[in-house]
Amino acid sequence: MLNFGELSLAGQIVLIVFALSALIQFIYLFAGFIRIGLYRNHPEASEELPVSVIICARNEERNLRELIPILMSQDYPRFEIVVVNDASWDSTAETLHAFQVTYPNLHVVQIDEDKQIMAGKKFALTLGIKGAKYDHLVLTDADCRPRDAHWIRSMVSGFSDQHHIVLGISPYNRESGFLNWMIRSDAFQIIMMYLTSVKWGMPYMGVGRNMAYTKDTFFSVGGFKSHYALPSGDDDLFIRDAANKKNTTFSIATSSQTTSEPKKSWKAWITQKRRHFTTAPLYRTRTKIFLGLWPLTWLMMLASGIWLATFNIATLVVLCVLGLRLVSQIVIFSHSSKKLGLSGVGWTMPFSETLLILMSGLLGVANVFNKPKKWM
Repeated sequence: MLNFGELSLAGQIVLIVFALSALIQFIYLFAGFIRIGLYRNHPEASEELPVSVIICARNEERNLRELIPILMSQDYPRFEIVVVNDASWDSTAETLHAFQVTYPNLHVVQIDEDKQIMAGKKFALTLGIKGAKYDHLVLTDADCRPRDAHWIRSMVSGFSDQHHIVLGISPYNRESGFLNWMIRSDAFQIIMMYLTSVKWGMPYMGVGRNMAYTKDTFFSVGGFKSHYALPSGDDDLFIRDAANKKNTTFSIATSSQTTSEPKKSWKAWITQKRRHFTTAPLYRTRTKIFLGLWPLTWLMMLASGIWLATFNIATLVVLCVLGLRLVSQIVIFSHSSKKLGLSGVGWTMPFSETLLILMSGLLGVANVFNKPKKWM
C-alpha cells in the first residue's frame, strides 16, 4: 500500500498534481460533457413567429443558386430571406435579382465595393439586421445547407419569453483524409465546449453558420460596437456581450442543424484557426479559465501519470485512473458525436485532442509574433 509520507517531496507534488488534474477532468466529463449527449431537444413551438433568415455573401453565386431554393422550401409559414451582397464581383447580384422574380420573400441588401469599409462581415450583418422585416433572426452562411426542411421551425422552437438567443450547431461534412478528420474533431471539441458552457450558465460563443437571436438583443448591446474594429468576432464576441445564463439556450436536434463545407487545404484551415484565435484574448476571464482547464489538466494528468509510472509510484492506481478517464471520454464523446451529427470522431478524441492542443499552442505563439495584417 502506498504511504504518502514516505514519498520524496517531488513524488508527493507530482501525485497531488495527478490527483487534482484527474478530479478536474472527471468534473468536465460527468458534470459537463455527459449532459450534451443526454440533452432532450426543445419541443416544437406552438406559436409560429415570423422570422428573417440572414445570409451575408461575397462571390457566392454558386452556393446561392443551391441554397436559396432549399431555404425557400422550408416548412414554415412566415419568413423572409435577407441576403446581403457584400461587394461581390461575380454574378451574385444577377443571380439574386433573378431569384427575386420567383421568390417575393427574398430581400437583397446591396453593398457596393466602394462602401465595403473593412474585412469581415460585421458591416454586412449589421445592414442585414437593420433591413430585416421581423424581430426574430436566424443566421447562416451561403456555403451551409440545412439538414432538414424544418430547420427554421426547429431553431425558432428555442425562443421563449426567457430565451432570446438560440445557439445551433453546424457540423462539417465528412470526407476522407487526415485533414478532414482533424477539422471535424476540432469542430466537435469546440461544439462540446460551447454547449457545456451554456449548461453551466456561462455562454461564450456560438457559430455564425447557425445561430438565432432577436433584433432587440442585438441592439441592446450596440450590435458589434465593442469589437467592430476586429474582422472576426461576429459570433463569439457578440455572444460574450449579449448572452447570459438566463437568455441563452441551444438546439442540437438533427432538424435544427446545418452542414458546412470544410477547408480543403492545411493552409486554408490554419489561416481560419489563426483568425479565430484573434478574439480569444478578449474573452472574459472565467471563459479563459473554462477553456484552458480542460486541455491543461489533461496534459498535466498525462505527464504526471507517466512520471509516476516511470518511478513505480502507485503505478496500478495511476494506470486505472488514466484508463477510466480514457474510457469515460470515449463513451461520452462517442454518444454525443452521433447526436451532434459528427459520428466517427467521438471515439478518437483522446488522440485527436492531444494533437489539437499542441497545434493550438503553436498557432497561438505564431499569432503573438507574426499577427497577419489582414483577414478576409
